[in-house]
Amino acid sequence: MKFLRKIGLLALTASLWLLQLGCGDEYRPVANPIISPGGQPQSAHYAWVLNFNPNGAGSTTEIDVSGDTNLAVNTVGLGAIAEGFPSTTLALFVANRDNNTVSEYFPTLGTPITTISLPSQSRPVWVSSAQTTFMYVLNSSSAADSACQGSGSISTIPVASLAVSNTTCVGPNPVTMAQSSSDSFAYILNQGDGSISVFDPAGPSVTGTITAQNGGLGLSPASVAASADGKWIFVVTQGDGVNPGALDIISAGMTTVAASVPLGVRPTFSLVDPTLNRLYVVNAGDNTVSVFDTSNVNPSGPTPIPLLATVPVGMGPVGVTALQDGSRFYVANATSNDVTVVSANSFATLTTVPLPAGANPVWIASDPTSSKVYVADQGTSATTIIQTANNTVVGNIAAPPQQQPVMVLSR
Repeated sequence: MKFLRKIGLLALTASLWLLQLGCGDEYRPVANPIISPGGQPQSAHYAWVLNFNPNGAGSTTEIDVSGDTNLAVNTVGLGAIAEGFPSTTLALFVANRDNNTVSEYFPTLGTPITTISLPSQSRPVWVSSAQTTFMYVLNSSSAADSACQGSGSISTIPVASLAVSNTTCVGPNPVTMAQSSSDSFAYILNQGDGSISVFDPAGPSVTGTITAQNGGLGLSPASVAASADGKWIFVVTQGDGVNPGALDIISAGMTTVAASVPLGVRPTFSLVDPTLNRLYVVNAGDNTVSVFDTSNVNPSGPTPIPLLATVPVGMGPVGVTALQDGSRFYVANATSNDVTVVSANSFATLTTVPLPAGANPVWIASDPTSSKVYVADQGTSATTIIQTANNTVVGNIAAPPQQQPVMVLSR
């Protein structure tokens, strides 16, 4: 919200915030890397756009970044809402919320799409993994007569068999997760009761549940991310109007919060930058981004995690992406309909890039070569491409008819 079977592709950073379209929930498409015609030369890599169809099957669009060409459009399942790769492999998995399946295929190789069945009434909403041999699927609900008794669950899919090997009950309405790369424990955000389920794949079992009452978790958790070294889990909580938002720090494998630090007003999204060892937190309520140093986490010290800067951005920020060259980060602002470009060194605003009229950005992502930034625009059902060499809009790619781009992966 942080793949290769023989094709060298660059990796997407972790943790993206939840893309969901549940009953009564807000639908938030995600940015999709696509390259404009006549683009500047780049290293060979690819991008995959997941397109949501509210009335039928979704699709993925495969982009050859170096050639700026659309390689293929693949039809996946009903209500396709999230995509992910197991670590360092090229098997693309897509969660199909509305027909309780996961689609899997090998991008760029032209292989058939495998449809993986999930338990009845699962309604999958997220797929991700920090492991090579497994994919994990978060199911937002379950059949009332199942072992989970209507609560949510996490299903394990071995890459070798492409069939669910086990399903473990978690909290109500899980929406997103972050998995430690060091011990593989996964921290699952349950929107239904504001708790975090701690999942041990080796069990498989839930080893604990973190809440405001028994684990020190702040109120209304909104986003979760793992540090690049896998040692720390960062949970962004929004508060409740009386209690402010906070960044809760958890040692990987543990089931209690080790320390908390304050955030801005109504934080909604977080992103780990492995290049600079930073954590970016978007504060939608006061139009800022908090920047933390993740290389110096010390929960028992007077400063549990250093705050490097609080950066003012445009109105209604919804997402942030950091260039892999370490030079800048870009913030998509929904209300002001633009993108703020910030120096990663001085934290000064370098420029503001206007988006097309009515774009209504909902997510943002950057190309692994740091040459392009991609903004998913819900209002225009298209992706705006910004060239980072001069921070200008160089293209706009429309989603297929009746569909909206909802997520991007690029390697």
